[in-house]
Amino acid sequence: MPHVQVTSSTGKINFKYTICTPACEEASEIDKSLPTLLFIHPISIAEHIYHAQFCDPRLRRFNLVSFDMRGGHGGTTGDKVPAHYGQVEAAEDTMLLMDALHLPPCHIVGMSSGTTIALQVAVMEPKRVLSLFLISHLCLEIPPEVAEGHQEVWELWRTAFPDESTMIVDIVYDAGFGNSQYMFTNPKVSPLVTAMMTITYPVAMASWNYHNLDQFRIMNLDFYLRRKSHPKSALSRIKGPVKIVHGSTDVAYPKSYSEKFLNRLTEAGVDASLLEIPGAPHYLAPDYANVLNPALHEFILKSSDSGLSCRAPIPKHVVSPWEDAMAQASRADHNSSDTDNSDDFIISTPIPD
Repeated sequence: MPHVQVTSSTGKINFKYTICTPACEEASEIDKSLPTLLFIHPISIAEHIYHAQFCDPRLRRFNLVSFDMRGGHGGTTGDKVPAHYGQVEAAEDTMLLMDALHLPPCHIVGMSSGTTIALQVAVMEPKRVLSLFLISHLCLEIPPEVAEGHQEVWELWRTAFPDESTMIVDIVYDAGFGNSQYMFTNPKVSPLVTAMMTITYPVAMASWNYHNLDQFRIMNLDFYLRRKSHPKSALSRIKGPVKIVHGSTDVAYPKSYSEKFLNRLTEAGVDASLLEIPGAPHYLAPDYANVLNPALHEFILKSSDSGLSCRAPIPKHVVSPWEDAMAQASRADHNSSDTDNSDDFIISTPIPD
């Protein structure tokens, strides 16, 4: 579990990060001869949301880098985020992490609130970003009805910790269920997503307990409410191509929301396009990797110098850096239920033909 320390304008951070190369799922540094993809996870979960991407042989021909955000996510620790923490401060933290890991200009992949940070990096320091792959973007102001949903989750979570010695677990899971509907649409989630949430819940309950409810509110409510759209003058600073990915069954954001952002980008002179994935929810990376990953792979090849991109062959076999944790979580979930779902849980992706 590698960590790196950085100091930003909002505090000291000990970032948990992951580097994968074609040859190693726990590398100490990138392969400088290959393109680098930097993945930014959404708020409320951690970097393992990209498990299905990091175990795909096509994508593992590149350097894949991810990290846990601060404010109570995963294995990252450090100073609390201040009350004003938002997209600008998160982008600053991300760029400092890039410097600490000696990353070159990257192709940045973000999902949901991660896209807000990815876009902010691209307009603040365009030379750092070769391309943007934005899954279920949140790059415009939040619609009022979506804001109400996040407010309801916050109220439930706050109620679950009435004092420093009490945690009402049923209410925690009620809040989690509401968030799950936003993230994955259907009340019944896949075995893969169930394993991810099994990893996430204990960390969330420890990180956002009674003494840290302010951190929950800042990251899981205020971050959404305060996000700002960028004017055309800022969007015109983006240097590389942008791919927007929308899931057709996203319960919070209709396709028109992505089309509106696409129009803003094209009007600003950005090379942008939109991909809709039928049947996919807001957090579509885990269960729709069979469509998402080939699209991402093709996008990176087109966005990179062809000779550099194709120098490394597709590996014959790769392992996700979270394979053991995911398998353990799947077994724990199976042991606590009456249904054997082990046959449905996939922890690796076969090499494509």
